[in-house]
Order: sequence, then C-alpha cells, then structure tokens
Amino acid sequence: MDGERNEGNGLLGGGAIKLLACLFMLVDHIGMILLPEVTALRIIGRLAMPLFAFTFAEGCRHTRHKAKRFVIVFAIGIVTGTGMSTAYGEPYFDIMTTLSLSSLVIYSLDGLKNGVAERNARAAALMSAALAASLGGSIWLCCFSGVHIDYGIAGVLLPVTVRLFDPPVLNNAPAPAYRPHVSLPAFAAGLVALSVALGGIQFFCLASLLILAFYGGYVGRVRMKYFFYVFYPAHLALLAAVYIALRPELLQTLF
Repeated sequence: MDGERNEGNGLLGGGAIKLLACLFMLVDHIGMILLPEVTALRIIGRLAMPLFAFTFAEGCRHTRHKAKRFVIVFAIGIVTGTGMSTAYGEPYFDIMTTLSLSSLVIYSLDGLKNGVAERNARAAALMSAALAASLGGSIWLCCFSGVHIDYGIAGVLLPVTVRLFDPPVLNNAPAPAYRPHVSLPAFAAGLVALSVALGGIQFFCLASLLILAFYGGYVGRVRMKYFFYVFYPAHLALLAAVYIALRPELLQTLF
C-alpha cells in the first residue's frame, strides 16, 4: 500500500493481512483445481477475497500512483482471465478484473468528494460523470454483458464500502487516517450483501471480519507491495501445471 503509515494500535498491519489472504487463496485454489471434492478447502478459501478487497481499498487510500496501480491490476486480470477463459471455454475474468473495476469507482468517488469540498464545479461535474460511467460500466459488465466477472457487482462494490465515508482530501493533504468504527461496519454490510448474492459457502467469508478487527491502519513489518502481483498469476500457473502433470491424457489433447 503505497505511502501508508507504519504506526498504529492494531495487532495486524496491512502486509500481514495480505499474507494471510495469500495463504487462504492458495488453500482455496488447491481445493478448486486439485481437490474439488474437499469442500473444507473451499470454505477456508472464502476468507481470501474479503481480505484482499479490504487491503486493496486501503491501498487505494494511500497510493500516489492511481493510474499505475489500475494498469497493473487490470493487465494481470487480462492475462489470468484469458487463461481462465481458455480453460472454461467461455469469457471468464477473475478477481483482478473485479478489483480494477473497484478502483475506478473508488477514484471517481474520491474525486467527486474533493471537487464538492473545494467548490470546484468543473471537477465535481467531471468526477460525477466518471463515477456514473464506472458504476454503469461495472453493472453492465457484471449483469448484462454475458461475461463472467468474479463475485459480480457485489464484489466490485465491496472495496468501495471501505472508502465510502472517507472525508475529502483538500489541497493535496495526507490521506485520511483509517477509522475502524466507520469502515468496518460499512465493509461488513457489503460482505453480507456479497454472501446473500452468492449464497452457499460464501457466508463463511464473514469470518474474515474477525481478522480485520485487529487491523491497525498501517503497513507493518511484512511488506507486500508487489508480492501479490507476482504470487497471484504464479501460483495459478503452478497449480495448473500440477493439474496437467497428474492427468497425462490432457497433454495429448493440447499437443
């Protein structure tokens, strides 16, 4: 999380939460790709997405390179989504595409708040249009385009809940401090909405709130700025290679 503070009162920093999310995601994808009959792995994996969504929103709060962050996440989503689309035989885009759409909504919302607070009518109008476009585009992609976007519109809006009630940032002032009494209840509401929308074992994702309750609004000693960007496609490629290696007959169809 670019430029984030290093101090805080919570027991967990953002880096530690990202590391936990990576572990939960690895367990989830082992269950999805290699051991689909072991439901417990998928249940444990339900904790990964909320933790990534939360820390991603926190990263949007503090980053100084909004466009760069969007491009990196979106590009990874295109690469991994192309692989998944090939595997599933239909358009399928994963959590990276979901988060890239979330970032557009968050940045537009931030810009609108700032424009209104600064009484800049032109900036407020532009950001209103950007917010309408990012929301409308996300709704169309998730609900009407026929393309699979991981976690749907509820997933796109989940990181937005973390930032929904942030105050505006005036005159390039530092990003507002993390306020757990504001962000966590809003995020919990978004998580309930996601669970209702997807149903089934997705309700186990609510257990992630127990972990986030210990977040202190700082990075911590575990630095995860670029690790996730590498880990995500790398672990998927490794699991796919193991899956193919365990099924030699697949090689014959590929070659």
